[in-house]
Amino acid sequence: MTTPFRLIVCGPALLIGLYTLTAAAAAPVLPKDTYKKAAEADIAQLQKHIETSANDMTETKTEAKRFDPTAKSMAMMLALYGEATGDAALKEAALKVADEIGKKNYKAAGDLAKKLVAAPGAAPLKPADIHKLHKYDLAEVMSPFRGAKNGGLNIDRDIKDLLKKEMATKADPVAIEILAGRTAILGEYMAYFPNEKAAINPANKAKWEKWSKQTVELSKQLAEEATKGKGANERDMLGMLLKLNARCSDCHNAFRDD
Repeated sequence: MTTPFRLIVCGPALLIGLYTLTAAAAAPVLPKDTYKKAAEADIAQLQKHIETSANDMTETKTEAKRFDPTAKSMAMMLALYGEATGDAALKEAALKVADEIGKKNYKAAGDLAKKLVAAPGAAPLKPADIHKLHKYDLAEVMSPFRGAKNGGLNIDRDIKDLLKKEMATKADPVAIEILAGRTAILGEYMAYFPNEKAAINPANKAKWEKWSKQTVELSKQLAEEATKGKGANERDMLGMLLKLNARCSDCHNAFRDD
């Protein structure tokens, strides 16, 4: 992408606002199996991202610069998956991976990532303000929305492709479920990191938080419908994706850095 800011589908060049939420918020309530599928997909992809950065022998470390923000974000996503599903081991191990990625310790990060396993527990863990850890920031939160060639998870393009009639009818409900799990968690994180324009006054802060929470809610609805598999209502999912994409456009128009 070429635009410097987009909530939901944005580039990473963002200024971080001073405003943060004061209370620890619980992770979005999604079907536990949705979280497990998303976690397993992200564990596998995280290992590939770390390997890409570790193997970058270029003088400018171009590949590492592209892939590191998404890798760190995936680790932080996995930590919140763990919190949501009562998986303390996943949460703690993922946070260690995020720390090592931040330090550019790819060998340590890779070794830890290879041991990550999603094993949901009986009940969610107590929220612990993990968004404050390891200097996690908005640029990293948004990085997974970038295209795969730029080190992202292609969320932007996947949403837009699913809005095409010919694609929607062939959509894999499991892929939509994983996408929804990711956007729910990222929407939760977004609320804590308004950029400079959003943090400039109470009205903008409230709008940022509202749209972040709507992203979470739409993602929850999308995940719940997608869990029905072949019985999922394609029209309903298309409507949710349209609304999800609309939140992108609203935030892009209101808060992008020109």
